[in-house]
Amino acid sequence: MIKLKNSQKAIRRLILALKNSEKIAIWSDYDPDGAFALTLAYEALLNAGFKKKNLELILPNQYKYSRSFNLFHLTILKKMGIKLIIGIDFGTSDFKQVGMAKKMGFEVILLDHHRQRPGKLPATLINPWQKGDCSKYKNWSGAGVAYLFFENLYQSLKIDVKELEKSLDLVLIPTITDYIKIDRGNLPYLKNSLKKIKDNSRPGIKDSFKELGLEKNTTIKKLVENRLDVTDFYGILKNNSGKNNIFKLLTSKDDKDAVKIIKDIARHKIAFENFVKKIAKQGIKKFKNTEEKFILWGLDKDIKLVGAGSKIAHRMNDYFKIPVYFYNKEKQYLKGSVRANYSNKSVVEALQSCGDIFIDFGGHPRAAGFHIKKQNLEKFKEALNKFYAK
Repeated sequence: MIKLKNSQKAIRRLILALKNSEKIAIWSDYDPDGAFALTLAYEALLNAGFKKKNLELILPNQYKYSRSFNLFHLTILKKMGIKLIIGIDFGTSDFKQVGMAKKMGFEVILLDHHRQRPGKLPATLINPWQKGDCSKYKNWSGAGVAYLFFENLYQSLKIDVKELEKSLDLVLIPTITDYIKIDRGNLPYLKNSLKKIKDNSRPGIKDSFKELGLEKNTTIKKLVENRLDVTDFYGILKNNSGKNNIFKLLTSKDDKDAVKIIKDIARHKIAFENFVKKIAKQGIKKFKNTEEKFILWGLDKDIKLVGAGSKIAHRMNDYFKIPVYFYNKEKQYLKGSVRANYSNKSVVEALQSCGDIFIDFGGHPRAAGFHIKKQNLEKFKEALNKFYAK
């Protein structure tokens, strides 16, 4: 069993919440990793004895609220009398947002896998990449970190880990969609996750695999080869706060409900993919003969399709095999998505090399995001030229 720094402190707090029948919030990122992690945490807490009525789930609409803590949802949780929030797949470098939650009286536990930046974080952070964490293997998705944490919680509560393994099928797909490096540490979990998927116990995954044409002889290698299709399907986020979202797909109890949600997702997926292909095609044409070591390019307009920027970066990265920094306008700033699946250089280090010009940024070596003012784009390009010239 893998133990991450601060786990025992967080476990003691959750055991107290369980004993006192406290209401707690589970707040997750909106991408595929976040949606799967939210489902995993919800099921893990229910199977650990937490009551459904005491669990409030937050999967924010990114276009309106971004992925991290925001005043709108925090105010709602405050009125509900909630004092403890479990944040998953975000938060490690969200000093301002976590600080706001702290000032409003919330205690925060963060289960994350994004790289750490200098700064004071008023939260209990469980993250294999944080300073002082001694775990040997660190390549985990947000859902993976959550699973490791709940393994330790179950051990402390003396609950059979087989109860947690009911949710093990939720670990593999986020590893694929988040471009997490597969190594000796996570591979045993991923293999067992695939076995669980093949048990067909979760209609939402079984029927979505049929939709993707992956139901026969599925392997980890095949999922990696079909990474873009898998990411696009589980990343259709238009309804992430609506009736037919990924969380509801994953928690659906029968095929009829799952298929209904999948059909709705598929309809949105067609429009989503057409847009992504159109913009990616423009970028491929523009940089077709490039000899640069990276691409920094985007649109000075709001595309209003949550998740599209990252998918455009994905497609261009797969075509050119060099890091792609794609941006589009979001309100008064530019929002950027970075993908670098074929590079040995960490995009987080690239962003850190000029971190003072960003409004915020974060991520992991192959995938990251940032917000920047338009007037700082030239400085950003100069910094990237310098970084990739090394």
